[in-house]
Amino acid sequence: MATYIHFGKQPDVLKHLVLCEVLRRESSSIYVETNSACAIYPMKQTPEQQYGIYHFLERANDENGLKDSMYYKLEKSEMLKGNYLGSPGLAMNVLKGVNDFIFFDIEKSALDNVSSYAGQIKIHSDVRLLNTDSLNGMIDLLPTLPKSTFIHIDPYEIDKKGDSGVTYLDVLIQATLLGMKCLL
Repeated sequence: MATYIHFGKQPDVLKHLVLCEVLRRESSSIYVETNSACAIYPMKQTPEQQYGIYHFLERANDENGLKDSMYYKLEKSEMLKGNYLGSPGLAMNVLKGVNDFIFFDIEKSALDNVSSYAGQIKIHSDVRLLNTDSLNGMIDLLPTLPKSTFIHIDPYEIDKKGDSGVTYLDVLIQATLLGMKCLL
């Protein structure tokens, strides 16, 4: 299992709630994620998760807008099994009609988790796993992608330059100039 420990915490819940609702409304032929991490995690019930996903699921029952959200439906079902869906798992569930998924991560174990989950839910789309720095990879990939691409730019730091001198803000700007839809 990858070393990621941020799953199920408050910021993750907010980010994933927004991601699911945007993906539910947007159409795309290709979904790209710059920093995927895992598709599914076994829950640990840390204090941060108690105040994050557990609190959200409990409170969402009282709010129709939240209870009707795609995020709530997907996470509630998975949490009953003791798991939490990360953004790759959420995206693959929401975007059933996408032709191609592309996931970047520098940890191979995270990408192995994404691959395993794609098989588990029987994704029939092409799932490309790129075990490389997404800053360099995205700049090279962008010119090859159609306008109908949706890019989830999910960095730890938006303005930190990579080895190539590129930032995630540069990726966002270049993608939008090419007419692609992005969520940062």
